[in-house]
Amino acid sequence: MIFQDILQEICAATTGIQGSVIMGMDGISIGEQIVDPDCSIQTVGIEYANAIKSIQNASKSLNAGEVTEVIIHTTSSVFILRLINPEYFIALALDPDGNYGKARYLMRLAIPRLVGEFD
Repeated sequence: MIFQDILQEICAATTGIQGSVIMGMDGISIGEQIVDPDCSIQTVGIEYANAIKSIQNASKSLNAGEVTEVIIHTTSSVFILRLINPEYFIALALDPDGNYGKARYLMRLAIPRLVGEFD
């Protein structure tokens, strides 16, 4: 399945990845790749889906345009969430010293391939 292939490609090409998921805003995963067994990427996606919705609402009320990406830095991880379309997003969890610049780049390249799967 293309979803799994894309997640594997991103994870294999980026250092410091803990896990990745493609998920609907409803919290249902359609693909995941676990690199670190301690990473609960499903839970990350579910919890941050609500954050994306709140950020989208704030962006609309500020007339700031559409949200395309959210990055959350914590002491133990970096979470990158990139919207595929209004209903789905891809999320990556990385170590704090992981190569999140490359991860963002690979996610950006993957979006057109993913969008085509939802048309």
